[in-house]
This record gives sequence, C-alpha cells and structure tokens, in this order.
Amino acid sequence: MSWEPVGFIFFSTIEGVAVFSLMMSIYRMKATEFIWYALFVILLMNLQSFVLREELSLAFLVPIINMLLFIFLLTTVMRISLVWSSIITISGYFAFVVIQSLTFKILFWNLTLAEVQGDVVKGYMLQSTSGLFGILLAWLLYKFGVGFAADFEKLRFKFEHVMVIGSIIMTLIMAAVFFFYNDIWLNVSYFTVAVLFFLYYALRKEKWND
Repeated sequence: MSWEPVGFIFFSTIEGVAVFSLMMSIYRMKATEFIWYALFVILLMNLQSFVLREELSLAFLVPIINMLLFIFLLTTVMRISLVWSSIITISGYFAFVVIQSLTFKILFWNLTLAEVQGDVVKGYMLQSTSGLFGILLAWLLYKFGVGFAADFEKLRFKFEHVMVIGSIIMTLIMAAVFFFYNDIWLNVSYFTVAVLFFLYYALRKEKWND
C-alpha cells in the first residue's frame, strides 16, 4: 500500500486550514465556529487535488477549484453574499500564497521550485511550515483584532458590484495563468497586489459602513 495519498491529504489539510483561518481572521470572524464544515470542504479539495495533480496533470487548475469550493462554503453555510464570499476567499487564499512563496525562499533559497516539488520530504516540509505559520498569523490577527469588520449585507454602491464581479473573474483567470507558469517571484508580486486590492476594497467598505 502506498502512503503517498495519506501524506498528500494530511499536509494539504494543514494548508487548507491555514487558508481558511486567514480568510476568517482577516475579516474578524472566528474560524473555529465553522471549522468542521471547513474540514469537510478541505477534504473534498484534497481528493480532487490529488486526482488533478497525480492522475490528470492539471495542477494549475487546483487553486481555482479550491477557491470556488471555499466560496461555495461561505455562501451556503455562512450565508455571505457571493461577491463578499469571493473577496474573502481571494484575500485569504492569495495571502497564503504570499506566505508560502516567502517560506519557500527562506527554506530553499538555493533550490528551484521544481526541485522542491520533486522531493516528497521537502514538499511536505514546505506545506507544513507555511501552513503552521499561516495558522499562527491568523490566530494573532484574530486575538489582537487586526482586520476588517465589514457589514456583509451592505455591499453595493451603484453599479459597483458589476465592477467587483468583473475584477474577481479576471483575478481568477490570471491566477490560473500564474499558477501554470509556476514562478515564485511572479506569484509573490501578483498575489500581493491582488490581496492589497481586495483589502483596500474591504477597508473602503468598512469606512463607508461607519
């Protein structure tokens, strides 16, 4: 029996919990209140991720599908509007991409991404280290109340939701392209800008609601 699927799912779960924790904490929501729902969705993510990566060689599609599943979780379980669910998901997911990319450069500064991905132990080390750091950062954000408190029922200025939905769609398309090329510094640059864009939008909405 191969233990590869077990290891893949276990360490991917650490990543998934980190992403969910960041999503929630950035917007001052308590991740533990919905953790069991999140773990179920994360398990689905990991199963489809394993198939897409190992069986179909479509790894670049995995992040996009994972984000869509998180959006589905927020809209159905937490009853958050589609646009806000997308903003929350993209903010948390892209923040984790930045964390993991920087962790990669710190741990494996003399190796390429392909070399790390080709070594199971190094890959698990990257997943677990960046995942635990993401969870710790999310816990600190929530503990000290750092984040954006938005009224998710009040979303729109006139025609603004159209612009936001268009931005979300373009962001997801561009994310697929960047994941396909798999360049670390390109990822850091793009996802940092994307996170800042959606956080700016959240801050703007927070001030408007006040």
